[in-house]
Amino acid sequence: MRQQIDALGIKGSVFVIRKGKILLNYADSNTTDTSYLINSAQKSLTAAMVMRLVQDGKLSLQDRLSKFYPEIPGAKKIKIEHLLAMRAGLHLKPGAKLGRKHFVSDQDNIACDVKKTVFDPKLLGKWHYSSLNYVYLCGIITKVTNKSYEQLFHETYVEPLKLKHTEFLWSKPHRILKSGLVPGFFYRNGHYDIIKHEAALRDAHNELGAGSVVMSNQDLAKAIRYVLTGNLLTKRSRKLLYDAQPPSYYNGGLYHNDKQKTKLANGAGEGYYTFMRTTNDAKTMIIIQSNRTRKNEFDKLKKSVNQVMRQLLESQ
Repeated sequence: MRQQIDALGIKGSVFVIRKGKILLNYADSNTTDTSYLINSAQKSLTAAMVMRLVQDGKLSLQDRLSKFYPEIPGAKKIKIEHLLAMRAGLHLKPGAKLGRKHFVSDQDNIACDVKKTVFDPKLLGKWHYSSLNYVYLCGIITKVTNKSYEQLFHETYVEPLKLKHTEFLWSKPHRILKSGLVPGFFYRNGHYDIIKHEAALRDAHNELGAGSVVMSNQDLAKAIRYVLTGNLLTKRSRKLLYDAQPPSYYNGGLYHNDKQKTKLANGAGEGYYTFMRTTNDAKTMIIIQSNRTRKNEFDKLKKSVNQVMRQLLESQ
């Protein structure tokens, strides 16, 4: 298994569990406790926070977006369940980016995003990937709880699971240092260039619940296991959250493979990669993270990691 993973050429940290036992836990270039920006893999944790509010009766999957943000185009037609499944028909205007160049607050970012949001009624109910869906979900849970997303994340995951290598990218320098975060690099002109922290920080604020947290492999594994099998959600809540339809079989921040009974998440940006593959019971899992990235290699690596997961399942 290690030879198969090393053959991928991913420089970073590797964590593999098979049938509930650690099979591999090693690092190439970094350490096993190194933390990385998990980017879109964070969506799965945000989705579970939303579902917990639904479970507690503080929110409904049928609630309309207009209940919280009536100014968003198409808000009267869009439901919470649409946002979770990336089927809300929302996207940004051509050329627009999430948030603003100079961060003011989460609320200001959302207000800024609203002005750049486009609703396409033809896409309502059809899968269309956009982090915008999860940014609005963050705003909604903040309105419902009167707590910041960061506070809710800490209360949901960091504190109960005692995560030691998890921080928001904008945490104080000594906390970031303690988390084990390494800089992100991108390959260009024959060598790896470091991604400037200021640029990464701005993007992290703009991708609030979809790309702002750094985690080590073992912390991410703990959180995913907690979401899939812990007492955060009931079986019924998980069934509702992960009810996914073709073509993408995506819901709740995760892609689903019903045939293999597995779930997966990927993250890429700011010089970092995160690949997470797990069985539905979280007993067999692969997490590979890296802080060295190249243009046009992400999709290839996703498929290669899928193949490694298939081989791991076949070996059980």
